[in-house]
Amino acid sequence: QRAASSCAAAKCAQALSDEQLVERMLQMPMTPEESDRHTALLTEVRYAERLCDRTARLYRRLGAGFLFLSVATGSAALSALSDRVPPWVSLSGGVAFALVGAINLAVRPADKAAQNEADARKYARLRSQATRMTTAELEEALQRVRESDAPEVEPLREVAYNDVVTEIGRKDMKVPLGPLQRTLALL
Repeated sequence: QRAASSCAAAKCAQALSDEQLVERMLQMPMTPEESDRHTALLTEVRYAERLCDRTARLYRRLGAGFLFLSVATGSAALSALSDRVPPWVSLSGGVAFALVGAINLAVRPADKAAQNEADARKYARLRSQATRMTTAELEEALQRVRESDAPEVEPLREVAYNDVVTEIGRKDMKVPLGPLQRTLALL
Protein backbone atom coordinates (compact mmCIF):
# COMPACT_ATOMS: atom_id res chain seq x y z
CA GLN A 1 0.00 0.00 0.00
CA ARG A 2 2.86 2.37 0.88
CA ALA A 3 4.62 1.58 -2.42
CA ALA A 4 1.39 2.17 -4.34
CA SER A 5 0.93 5.59 -2.74
CA SER A 6 4.57 6.45 -3.53
CA CYS A 7 4.00 5.49 -7.15
CA ALA A 8 0.81 7.53 -7.28
CA ALA A 9 2.59 10.53 -5.78
CA ALA A 10 5.45 10.17 -8.28
CA LYS A 11 3.00 9.99 -11.22
CA CYS A 12 1.15 13.03 -9.88
CA ALA A 13 4.43 14.95 -9.57
CA GLN A 14 5.38 13.85 -13.09
CA ALA A 15 2.07 15.06 -14.50
CA LEU A 16 2.44 18.32 -12.62
CA SER A 17 5.93 18.78 -14.04
CA ASP A 18 4.61 18.16 -17.55
CA GLU A 19 1.84 20.71 -17.03
CA GLN A 20 4.37 23.19 -15.69
CA LEU A 21 6.56 22.53 -18.72
CA VAL A 22 3.74 23.33 -21.13
CA GLU A 23 2.89 26.48 -19.19
CA ARG A 24 6.53 27.57 -19.10
CA MET A 25 7.02 26.86 -22.79
CA LEU A 26 3.98 28.99 -23.60
CA GLN A 27 5.42 31.84 -21.51
CA MET A 28 8.98 31.62 -22.89
CA PRO A 29 9.58 33.30 -26.21
CA MET A 30 10.91 30.32 -28.18
CA THR A 31 11.19 29.73 -31.85
CA PRO A 32 9.53 26.54 -33.07
CA GLU A 33 13.00 24.98 -33.44
CA GLU A 34 13.92 25.88 -29.85
CA SER A 35 10.62 24.52 -28.62
CA ASP A 36 11.19 21.26 -30.50
CA ARG A 37 14.74 21.01 -29.13
CA HIS A 38 13.52 21.70 -25.57
CA THR A 39 10.90 18.98 -25.91
CA ALA A 40 13.49 16.57 -27.32
CA LEU A 41 15.86 17.31 -24.43
CA LEU A 42 13.07 16.77 -21.92
CA THR A 43 12.32 13.43 -23.59
CA GLU A 44 16.01 12.52 -23.29
CA VAL A 45 15.87 13.32 -19.59
CA ARG A 46 12.76 11.18 -19.18
CA TYR A 47 14.43 8.35 -21.13
CA ALA A 48 17.58 8.49 -18.97
CA GLU A 49 15.46 8.47 -15.81
CA ARG A 50 13.47 5.48 -17.04
CA LEU A 51 16.65 3.60 -18.04
CA CYS A 52 18.11 4.18 -14.58
CA ASP A 53 14.85 3.01 -12.96
CA ARG A 54 14.79 -0.14 -15.08
CA THR A 55 18.47 -0.87 -14.40
CA ALA A 56 18.06 -0.37 -10.65
CA ARG A 57 15.02 -2.66 -10.64
CA LEU A 58 16.98 -5.36 -12.51
CA TYR A 59 19.86 -5.20 -10.03
CA ARG A 60 17.50 -5.27 -7.03
CA ARG A 61 15.85 -8.39 -8.43
CA LEU A 62 19.25 -9.98 -9.12
CA GLY A 63 20.22 -9.22 -5.53
CA ALA A 64 17.06 -10.89 -4.25
CA GLY A 65 17.75 -13.91 -6.46
CA PHE A 66 21.31 -14.19 -5.17
CA LEU A 67 20.05 -13.96 -1.60
CA PHE A 68 17.55 -16.77 -2.20
CA LEU A 69 20.18 -18.93 -3.90
CA SER A 70 22.63 -18.28 -1.06
CA VAL A 71 20.11 -19.43 1.53
CA ALA A 72 19.14 -22.51 -0.49
CA THR A 73 22.69 -23.57 -1.31
CA GLY A 74 23.87 -22.76 2.20
CA SER A 75 21.17 -25.03 3.58
CA ALA A 76 22.33 -27.80 1.27
CA ALA A 77 25.91 -27.29 2.47
CA LEU A 78 24.75 -27.45 6.10
CA SER A 79 23.08 -30.76 5.41
CA ALA A 80 26.55 -32.30 5.93
CA LEU A 81 25.74 -32.19 9.64
CA SER A 82 23.04 -34.80 9.13
CA ASP A 83 23.68 -38.51 8.60
CA ARG A 84 20.44 -38.87 6.62
CA VAL A 85 21.56 -36.75 3.67
CA PRO A 86 23.86 -38.27 1.04
CA PRO A 87 27.32 -36.66 0.94
CA TRP A 88 26.94 -35.56 -2.70
CA VAL A 89 24.09 -33.22 -1.69
CA SER A 90 26.30 -31.46 0.84
CA LEU A 91 29.22 -31.32 -1.56
CA SER A 92 27.18 -29.91 -4.44
CA GLY A 93 25.49 -27.47 -2.06
CA GLY A 94 28.86 -26.24 -0.83
CA VAL A 95 30.17 -25.77 -4.38
CA ALA A 96 27.00 -23.97 -5.45
CA PHE A 97 27.13 -21.79 -2.32
CA ALA A 98 30.70 -20.75 -3.15
CA LEU A 99 29.78 -20.01 -6.78
CA VAL A 100 26.72 -17.96 -5.88
CA GLY A 101 28.71 -16.01 -3.31
CA ALA A 102 31.51 -15.34 -5.79
CA ILE A 103 29.10 -14.15 -8.49
CA ASN A 104 27.30 -11.95 -5.98
CA LEU A 105 30.61 -10.39 -4.92
CA ALA A 106 31.65 -9.86 -8.54
CA VAL A 107 28.36 -8.35 -9.73
CA ARG A 108 27.54 -6.39 -6.53
CA PRO A 109 23.87 -5.90 -7.44
CA ALA A 110 22.98 -3.88 -4.33
CA ASP A 111 25.71 -1.32 -5.04
CA LYS A 112 24.74 -1.02 -8.69
CA ALA A 113 21.06 -0.66 -7.81
CA ALA A 114 21.92 2.17 -5.39
CA GLN A 115 24.02 3.93 -8.06
CA ASN A 116 21.20 3.73 -10.59
CA GLU A 117 18.60 4.88 -8.08
CA ALA A 118 20.75 7.93 -7.32
CA ASP A 119 21.07 8.63 -11.06
CA ALA A 120 17.29 8.30 -11.50
CA ARG A 121 16.77 10.85 -8.72
CA LYS A 122 19.19 13.26 -10.47
CA TYR A 123 17.26 12.96 -13.71
CA ALA A 124 13.93 13.38 -11.94
CA ARG A 125 15.23 16.53 -10.25
CA LEU A 126 16.47 17.84 -13.60
CA ARG A 127 13.10 17.09 -15.21
CA SER A 128 11.29 19.07 -12.53
CA GLN A 129 13.71 21.98 -12.93
CA ALA A 130 13.47 21.93 -16.74
CA THR A 131 10.33 24.05 -16.61
CA ARG A 132 12.43 27.01 -15.48
CA MET A 133 15.28 26.50 -17.96
CA THR A 134 15.97 27.71 -21.43
CA THR A 135 16.96 25.17 -24.05
CA ALA A 136 20.65 26.01 -23.69
CA GLU A 137 20.48 25.74 -19.89
CA LEU A 138 18.69 22.39 -20.10
CA GLU A 139 21.22 21.06 -22.59
CA GLU A 140 24.10 22.10 -20.32
CA ALA A 141 22.46 20.67 -17.20
CA LEU A 142 21.75 17.38 -18.98
CA GLN A 143 25.37 17.11 -20.04
CA ARG A 144 26.53 17.70 -16.44
CA VAL A 145 24.19 15.04 -15.08
CA ARG A 146 25.32 12.50 -17.69
CA GLU A 147 28.97 12.83 -16.65
CA SER A 148 28.50 10.77 -13.50
CA ASP A 149 26.09 8.11 -14.80
CA ALA A 150 26.49 4.52 -13.63
CA PRO A 151 27.14 1.92 -16.35
CA GLU A 152 24.02 0.83 -18.22
CA VAL A 153 22.69 -2.59 -19.10
CA GLU A 154 22.61 -2.34 -22.87
CA PRO A 155 19.56 -4.60 -23.54
CA LEU A 156 17.46 -2.31 -21.31
CA ARG A 157 17.87 0.66 -23.69
CA GLU A 158 15.07 -0.38 -26.05
CA VAL A 159 12.86 -1.38 -23.11
CA ALA A 160 13.27 2.08 -21.57
CA TYR A 161 12.71 3.72 -24.96
CA ASN A 162 9.43 1.84 -25.39
CA ASP A 163 8.39 2.89 -21.88
CA VAL A 164 8.97 6.55 -22.71
CA VAL A 165 7.20 6.54 -26.08
CA THR A 166 4.26 4.82 -24.40
CA GLU A 167 4.24 7.47 -21.64
CA ILE A 168 4.17 10.32 -24.14
CA GLY A 169 1.40 8.67 -26.17
CA ARG A 170 3.48 7.61 -29.19
CA LYS A 171 2.99 3.83 -29.17
CA ASP A 172 3.49 3.91 -32.93
CA MET A 173 7.20 4.63 -32.31
CA LYS A 174 7.84 1.50 -30.21
CA VAL A 175 10.73 -0.67 -31.36
CA PRO A 176 10.47 -4.46 -31.52
CA LEU A 177 12.14 -6.24 -28.62
CA GLY A 178 14.21 -9.40 -28.81
CA PRO A 179 13.68 -12.39 -26.50
CA LEU A 180 16.20 -11.16 -23.90
CA GLN A 181 14.69 -7.67 -23.93
CA ARG A 182 11.15 -9.02 -23.55
CA THR A 183 12.35 -11.06 -20.56
CA LEU A 184 14.04 -8.02 -19.03
CA ALA A 185 10.88 -5.96 -19.64
CA LEU A 186 8.92 -8.45 -17.53
CA LEU A 187 11.43 -8.14 -14.69
